[in-house]
Formats: sequence, C-alpha cells, structure tokens
Amino acid sequence: MGRPHKERRVEQLPPTTHYKPVGIPLRDIEEVILTIEEMEAIRLADIEQLDQASAADRMEVSRPTFHRIVNSAHQKIAAALWQGHALRVDGGNFRIAHRFQADLRHCICHTCGHKWSLPHGTGQRCHDLSCPQCQASTVSRDDS
Repeated sequence: MGRPHKERRVEQLPPTTHYKPVGIPLRDIEEVILTIEEMEAIRLADIEQLDQASAADRMEVSRPTFHRIVNSAHQKIAAALWQGHALRVDGGNFRIAHRFQADLRHCICHTCGHKWSLPHGTGQRCHDLSCPQCQASTVSRDDS
C-alpha cells in the first residue's frame, strides 16, 4: 500500500462545477470527474501561464507531482470534449489556502466589540455591513 496523498494547496475554488454539451440533458450523458486540485493545476498552468516549477510551489507539491496532476486534468478534459461527455469538478485531496493578512480588511462592531475580517476585492465595506454577532449596524473598519 502506498503512502497517503498530501493535501494540495488550492488558492480558489472554481466558479463553475459543471460543463456539458449544449442540448443534451445531463442525465443522458456520461460525466468525467475533474478534482478540485486538477482544476487548480489547469488554472495555474493554462490561465496564469506559470511554468511547472512555479505552479508546483504554489500548490505546495513537487514538480513531478504537479506534472502528473496537470497531465491527468488535460487528459480528462480532452476526452470529455472529444467524446461529448459532461465535466464535473468535485472532490479531491486539497485545502483552501489562507489569504495573507495584507489581503484582509478588518472590521469591528462598536456595539458588542466583535472583530472579523473580509477579503479585499469582494465589494463589501465594513461600514455597509451588520455585525455577524449582534446584527448591529455600528460597524467600521478596524485599523488598529
């Protein structure tokens, strides 16, 4: 028996989890399952166009492991497209990467003192939110 797979680092979940040929109900076609880490490898290699060493570093795996993951993903995608199957992105052995502290906006409730963080780029601003703890609207950015 081989050793267990190490969790792969994934920076973001894919925005869509199903792809299928137009005009054919999903119940009538075979599905090919692409794991979350395979989708992340595709994003890093093909969307961000990183070399395999850089992409492997981002996923915290070895370069040969990254090569196997991205090759598996490419084969599954090509087979699904060529054979008219649906693609479903699901499962795998991964963990979502934590954002760096600099990427977070910190909020504080002036009613109950609760503090929490929001990622930048969501369009949410602290003073537009209600406190998740007490629902008060006395919220502002915490720059302390």
